[in-house]
Parts: sequence; structure tokens; C-alpha cells
Amino acid sequence: MKNHTFLLSALVALSMTFAGCRWLEVNPDQYILAEDALQTPEDLQALLVSCYDVLANLYDGDVQLMNELRGENTNEPLANNDFKAIYNRETIRWTSYVGGVNRDFFYPVLRVNSLLDAFDLIEGLSAEDQNRMEAEAKFIRAFCFWGAVKMFAQPYGYTADNSHPGIPLPTVLRDVPFPRASVAEAYAQIEADLNDAISNLPEENGIYATRDAAKALLAQVHFLKMEFAEAAQLATEVIDSGRYSLEQPETDSAFVRMRLPIGATSPESIFSVYSTLATNDNRTDQFVRWWQPTANPEITLTTDYWNWFEGIVGGANEDRRSLWFDYLPTEGKTLLTRFTDHSFFNVPLVHLTQMMLIRAEAYGETGNNLGTAIDDINAIRARAGITSAVYLLDVGATAEDIVEAARYDYRKETVGMGLWVEQLQRHGAMGEDVTIRNAPWDCPGMALQFSASEGNVAGFEFNEVGGCN
Repeated sequence: MKNHTFLLSALVALSMTFAGCRWLEVNPDQYILAEDALQTPEDLQALLVSCYDVLANLYDGDVQLMNELRGENTNEPLANNDFKAIYNRETIRWTSYVGGVNRDFFYPVLRVNSLLDAFDLIEGLSAEDQNRMEAEAKFIRAFCFWGAVKMFAQPYGYTADNSHPGIPLPTVLRDVPFPRASVAEAYAQIEADLNDAISNLPEENGIYATRDAAKALLAQVHFLKMEFAEAAQLATEVIDSGRYSLEQPETDSAFVRMRLPIGATSPESIFSVYSTLATNDNRTDQFVRWWQPTANPEITLTTDYWNWFEGIVGGANEDRRSLWFDYLPTEGKTLLTRFTDHSFFNVPLVHLTQMMLIRAEAYGETGNNLGTAIDDINAIRARAGITSAVYLLDVGATAEDIVEAARYDYRKETVGMGLWVEQLQRHGAMGEDVTIRNAPWDCPGMALQFSASEGNVAGFEFNEVGGCN
């Protein structure tokens, strides 16, 4: 039998809080022997569900908000000093909110690694169930590594060989801290996990990860790597599966199906964090808390964003503007009401709109299948209530027209979801002249700082202290 390490008792008893636990090391005092904690297939399934649980806690708006603050859509936060540090690209080792999210990325990873280490402890586990659980676990691990490397490292393409510092990659349980791997190594690990997941995930899996979810996430990875043919192929496989269709504006196009009966799913959702009740298991608290349209909301969109939105591609003649915003010109801000109009909702992490816009731009970048790309963009614009031919792409649209249109709609559809800043960084890595609030896309501070506790790791390499002025 393998010499198993330790397993947090909370991995089976799902209620334990991880306060103060560092994600680069294992503290045996907090652990029990895995063979005592996991004995049946049901125990292992409960552990797997707990991995989704902590992933959902992470993507309840925290990650999305931090990425919005790194981008170009928001005003400076009103009073929260940690938010101001993110916005001003001046996070330090003691920026507690950032350090907390930094650690939170790796709680699911710790549970995943515990699960992967425990299969030979379980009697009666079928090969089919083991393959599925391993695939789901690797999907979750890839999702966490993917989210972390985009926030705590400079982007793919920052150096020619991507040898610049990335994130630690704890893929096994051990009591020795993991150093930072390179960005190239991080992307390679993410791809390996997702390819394994694609091989063994089922097509249907309830609210949990599916083969399509892994393909769609891998499409995003290839897209940021500027591997457009690969991104388009994976996105096409998901789109052409026939399992998804666009939501209508009244349910909020890209932010998938705000209000749902318990257990219901959206036709657009490929992988989402689910809220089940307004007062119990609600995964939306950070969205509602920071964006809520009070007299002085902490986070607002800029007037420039409103003017851009109104003036580009339909603007006032589309449903998105009227459904998602409350414009306050005399106060120099725009309230984002797409979240706060709802007391609870499901949080989409991968969805059909995103796949269609990634495919459209990827086809534009390669010059292939331009007709399909035009259809994708026009379908999304039509869903937004745009009917005038002036704002729809015609059959003669060039590859450059398609790339421009896909980017416009991607910025619109993902507002508040924290996905636009990584696209700006990709544009910069492609050699385009990109500034983000008057600073270069690759300036120090765009990569958020690690927690001060990592200074206890000998030789740990912190990010360069920020400030981009």
C-alpha cells in the first residue's frame, strides 16, 4: 500500500473553515490519516463534492471583482483600501483581501490532491467512477491554476519563452512547500489536466463538470496563448454539440439565467456555480455586496465605459444597455445593475456566448470560416435586441472587421465578470499598443502580489512591487 500522507478531516466533514492555512505547505497537526477519513465510494464522492464547494466559494464574485479592478471599466473604489490597492496596481504582501484570495485558489487544489491520493484506499469503487472522479478533480485543479496564474503572474507572452515566474503547482500532497513554476510550466500543467479531463469526463454530469466544460476551458487557454486554430476547434466542438442555446435578454444574456427553480439549468451554461436558495447556499454575495446600487456603491463603472457602450454597435438601440445599467452622468459613474437587480443567481464560469465570441475572433485572426464568425456575432447582437442592418455584420465583412466586432461584444457581454483584462493583456502580448488606465499592459503591479506568509518559504520569489505611473 502507498504511504499515504494526511487528509484534512474537513474534506469529508464539509463544514471546517480553513482560516490561517497557507496553500504552499501542509500542516500535519490539522490532519487525520486518509485511511481513517475515507472508507467508501460515498466518502470519496463527498470529498469530490467538497472540491466544488470551495471552488464555488472562490468564484462568488471575489475573483471576478479583483479582475474588473485590474481592467479599464471601473472607477476607483470608493473607500475600501484593499480594492484601491488592486485598482492602483499597488498590492503588497500585506494586502489582506488579495492574500486571502491567493490562498483560496489552492484550497480546492489541496482537496483534489487528497482525492487523487486516496483511490487505492477505497474498496468497491468501480473503474468507471474512479475515472470520472479523477477527471472531475483534474478539471477543478486546472480551473484553480488557470485563475491564479492569470492574476498573480504576468500574462502568457510577457517573455518570448514564457519563462517568467508563474505560480506554485502543488500536484501532490507533501509537507515541503512548492516554489513558483514558470508561466510556461503552469500552462503546460493546466493543459495536461484538461486533456486528461476531456478523455474521461461524461457528456452529461448534472451540475458538475462535463467533457464540454473541459473543452471550453481548454479553448480559453489556447485563446490566451494565441493558438487560434486550436481555440476555434475546441469551441466549435462545444457549440456544435447541440447541447446549448443562447439565453434571451430578459434572463440576462451572458450572465446565465439569474433566477431559476432549484435544480434547473440554463440552456447557455456549460459550467456554472449554482445558487439554490436566496438565503441558503447563495454564491452571489460578493457581486451583490460591492456592486449594489446604494447611494454610494463601492464599485461603479466609468462614464467613459457608458459612452463607449452607447456609441459602439447599436448602443442605445439594444437591450443590454437598458437592462444592465443605471447611468448617473452628474455623479460621473454608471451603476451595474445586472447583478444587483437579483437577490440570488447562478454564476456562469463558462458559457455559450463566450465560446461563440472566442470562435469568431479566432476565425478572424486566422482568416478561416469567416461566414461562421459573422453568424456568431450577428446571433449575439440579435439576441441583444439589435435589428438594424447597420449594426450587423454583412456577408462581406473582412477578417479585421470580425476581430474588431468580436472584441467589442466580448467586452460588453463580460462586463462585471472579470474577463476583459486578460484580453487586453493578450492584445498587448500580440504586439498591439495597449494601455490600461494610462499604464502599459505589462507594467509592474498588473500581477497581484502574493501573501506575506509566503516569505517564510526559503527563496520564494515575490512579484515586483507595483505602481505603473
